[in-house]
Amino acid sequence: MKRKIISTISILICSIFLLNMIVGWTEKPVIINRADIENSVSKSFLLLQKSGYKFVERNRLKCGSCHHNTLTSMVAGMARKKGIPEVDSLTTHRVVSLENSLWAAANPNFNNEFVAANFIAPYVLLGLYAEKYPANLYTDIAVDYLVGQQQPDGKFPTEALRVPLESGEIHLAAFSIRAIQLYASPAKKKMVGELIARTKQFLEKSNPTEQQELAFQLLGMYWCGSGKELIKKVAEKLKSMQNADGGWSQLPTMQSDAYATGQTLYALFESGSMNADDPIYQKGMSYLLKTQDESGAWIVATRAFPIQPFFSSDFPPYDENQYISATATNWAAMALLEALPNHD
Repeated sequence: MKRKIISTISILICSIFLLNMIVGWTEKPVIINRADIENSVSKSFLLLQKSGYKFVERNRLKCGSCHHNTLTSMVAGMARKKGIPEVDSLTTHRVVSLENSLWAAANPNFNNEFVAANFIAPYVLLGLYAEKYPANLYTDIAVDYLVGQQQPDGKFPTEALRVPLESGEIHLAAFSIRAIQLYASPAKKKMVGELIARTKQFLEKSNPTEQQELAFQLLGMYWCGSGKELIKKVAEKLKSMQNADGGWSQLPTMQSDAYATGQTLYALFESGSMNADDPIYQKGMSYLLKTQDESGAWIVATRAFPIQPFFSSDFPPYDENQYISATATNWAAMALLEALPNHD
């Protein structure tokens, strides 16, 4: 009797194994429809623009934010290349809000208004660059501020208060060095080269384990000109972190979400580590399309401790989770836009 039971169990296990193999052979690869991407991005982009406008109008300094404005400018820059229409009046308003951030919140010359948050200047500069904003006195001031922040080992001091957007030494180092690259005057070429070399060394020596730090290690090494093999090694770590549902998690203890997924796909594509037709990328986009809210947003729960009074920008879910949800929606939109060809 015991032998019969063991035999039956063995046959059952073999049958399940063979069935899984057959399913794997016959399962069609995930192919994302271009129209689905355009519809998804158009819906989310309009929502981001409107909510970004309200965020600016409802804050005292009328300045832009990283989650509602800077990242949306990056989406806008990509959308133009892909032929996705945008609302011009909201674009102008958003650029003015980023200017206000440089003039006040990110300008150390305004002692009474300067916000000592090191991530503001690089985010604002990257947003302005996406809007094709020309260098001027205020971008020069922001660059000089960032140059003064770099430490001898190539790092930039981070506050790590409002996770995940305001956290991570590698995250801040990558964005800071990129902002310097984009807006430093030609007269600073030699100095910028030295800055890049220090940050490059810091990034290459780092051994992060969290998703965001790996994503920005990949981007930072690419921007700093690291070797292909080193970049590939980091990219492989990121790829291996993809969950069964196609998404990525901010932390190993968390489930997949659009923030981590969009950011990771963007980093893999932007660094040249993966094409949009790669099965891993396709599976990630499939996760994003499946989890988008009807409003066009991707809803993500906050894990940051609030340090300032909350006000609504009318972004889903219309509560304290809307700032991280707007950030996640921006990253998701950028990841999807990468899959579209440039518009002629």
